[in-house]
This record gives sequence, C-alpha cells and structure tokens, in this order.
Amino acid sequence: MNLSIRKTFALSAVGFSAAHASACSVCIAHPIGAGLQALGAQTLHKGSVVIGLSYTAFSKSQAGDLPGTTERHRQGETMLDVMKGLDDRWMLRASVPFLTKRMDMTGDPTVNTQGLGDITLGGTYQIPSGLKDKILFATSLDVKLPTGRNGQTDGLGSRLDEHSQIGTGSTDFSLGLLATYEDIQHQLWFAGLRVRWNGRNGTGYHYGNVLFYNVGFSHDLDPASSFVTELNGRFAAKDRMDTGDLDENSGGHLGYLSLSYRRNLGPATGLIASYQIPVLRNLNGTQSESGLITIGIYTRK
Repeated sequence: MNLSIRKTFALSAVGFSAAHASACSVCIAHPIGAGLQALGAQTLHKGSVVIGLSYTAFSKSQAGDLPGTTERHRQGETMLDVMKGLDDRWMLRASVPFLTKRMDMTGDPTVNTQGLGDITLGGTYQIPSGLKDKILFATSLDVKLPTGRNGQTDGLGSRLDEHSQIGTGSTDFSLGLLATYEDIQHQLWFAGLRVRWNGRNGTGYHYGNVLFYNVGFSHDLDPASSFVTELNGRFAAKDRMDTGDLDENSGGHLGYLSLSYRRNLGPATGLIASYQIPVLRNLNGTQSESGLITIGIYTRK
C-alpha cells in the first residue's frame, strides 16, 4: 500500500500534526503542526508542491522570576510553509515563521518584539508496505535553525528576557514516527510520536526537551470539505536557565482537543480554520495557557 496525498481536500491540503510544555512558544503543540504537514504518514506525489500561509494566535502566563510577579505572553505567528514530493515516498518541507510578541511583566514596561523566527527544514520518508497492509508508517526528521534574533536589548542596552527574544538561539533536532489508516468508509485515521532535542543558546539557556503525540481522524463532509478531530499534546522537561538553575515554572504535560474545518476554494487552493482547546493539564509550577486559533490558505502546483 502506498498512500500519497491525493484526496480533493482532506488529503491534499495542509494538515496539522503534533508539533511545537515549556515556558515559551517554542514548545507550542500546534493543532496542525508547527509547519505545513500531511496527516500521519502521507506524502506528496513526485514533483507536487504545496505552499501554505497561516496565522496562529495564542497567549500564556506564568510566575515571574521574583516572588509575587507574573509574566503574560501574547504571540502571533505568521507561517510560510512549503512541501515538495521528491517521489512517492520522500517529501521535503520548510517552515519560515514571522513572529510578533508582547510581554507584560508585573512592575515592568510592556515589551514588544517582532521579526523573522527560527526556520525549520525537514523531510518525511514513507516506509514501504505490502499491498494487504492496512496501516501505513513513515518517519520524519527536522532541524530548527537559529535564524531568529536572540540577542535583542532594551533602550538601556540590557538583554531582553529569553521569552521576548524572537529566536531561541539554538539548533534543535526532531525525530518522529507517523501512521495512517484509511477505513472502509474512507475516513482517515492518523497518529504520531515525535521527540525534539533542544540545544543550548549562546547564553547557556536550554529549553526542555519535548515529546509530542497526536491521534485523530479526518472525515469528508462533502467532495469539497472535511472535518478533522485530533487529540495532541506534549510532555516537556523543565527549562535550564543561563544561571544553570531549572525554571520551576516550565515544562509538564498539556494536551489539546483540536478541531479543524477544511474547504476547497478552487481546483488548487483551499482554506483551513482550527481551534485547539486545552483539555489535559499537568504543568509544573504556576503556568496557564489559552487555546490556539489558526487560519490558513494553501495552493498546490
């Protein structure tokens, strides 16, 4: 069995799988992924290219460095994603984010930053299977490059808080295992596990390593639209600060119920809207996260 992305919308457009709990947006578990990805183990046909543009908004808060203080983060992420099928088994992808951040800290002025974030490059390999096999598997490998600024300062020349920086300043690697199953009613079931090993940046700060998971299914509503339901989330280790101490208000487990609606806008274009609702919480220390709203469009060549 070889399942490439071929259905009108549910399989040919953008799909979000578990990606980016830590104290920073670097560990968001997007409902449709940190980048443009297929559902489960699907790949694009040879020579096919999909280009997507999406916007994601979220907010979170945590205890500040000083007792009795609070940090509140608000972020918008505009993401340009490109996928290309090298053949019916290999698929390459790239994700280029532009971030806007706002941080409000008790007793301090509001800090606003924006700019190009950390670019991610990766690929998916669909594991060969037999004609009678009902489940398709694939592996993925990604590297996040330190392209976003990580040394921004305030008006007095002091370095901004780590979570106000646009980039993490580190090179991170991810390895995943993906699965897809299409039942007799042509509903697509998919699941995945992915581990990300985060590097240290130039100041010695290290975001905790993360295990992401997801399971869900896609159901065609009509020939031009589909609905996707997914449970996804992440287990994250605590961050290690530049002082060498662990950040007690970072890491833990957070799981989401993700609901996505997708619709064709034309022969080669489509739209997707998604909301990610936190439903499982076991975060360390004092942390709180809101849901994520994502809207995107794509075109296929």
